[in-house]
Amino acid sequence: MQQVYRFGPAPEQPARHLFVFLHASGADARSMIPAAFKYQGRFPSAALVLPSGFARYGKENERQQWFSTQGLTDDNRMARISAILPRIEQLVRREQTNHRVPRERTVLIGYSQGGTVALEAVKAMPQLAGAVVAYSARFAHLPKPGTRMDSRIHLVHGGYDSVVSRVYAERAARVLSGLHVPVTLDIIEDLGHALTHEAICRGSLRLLQGIYERRRATLH
Repeated sequence: MQQVYRFGPAPEQPARHLFVFLHASGADARSMIPAAFKYQGRFPSAALVLPSGFARYGKENERQQWFSTQGLTDDNRMARISAILPRIEQLVRREQTNHRVPRERTVLIGYSQGGTVALEAVKAMPQLAGAVVAYSARFAHLPKPGTRMDSRIHLVHGGYDSVVSRVYAERAARVLSGLHVPVTLDIIEDLGHALTHEAICRGSLRLLQGIYERRRATLH
């Protein structure tokens, strides 16, 4: 049974945003709690949802992953992600309904494998979320010309990431920009493959800036 942690917005406030946090392979939902609380410090009206991955990681019950990394290659990565996307959609839609938060104010925040799942989810389902913050992540397949993506994308990556090269984030930013998708890219030069306080703050700042820019554009 999938474990899900939920934290409501500040007392006596209705949820104005829904943040869904997707953890890395080999971790669990609890690993994203520090990041979730830092985000809520900047967005006190946000409801936080932290689900655990769909599959066990190795033989340890406490560690999960969204899709199996055993024998993972560039040839089979997309198929494995596509197989779980209906479950990701079901999870997000359920939380949107429970918290009465629309797509436009839903944000997927993922680290490593969780970030990849978030990116592929909004590529496959343009009406799922208003924004993605992806840390140390990559697309399984870069969006093709003509792909419709309605989400704002914020990429944060370590300059010395030896697990997922910064090259993936740089290529993604170029492709998304070419598709006229609102995108930001932050390379933290002295960072490896890690979700640090600086990275979390950078991603939450970009998200905040994107929300204000969207509001300003609506007013004009």
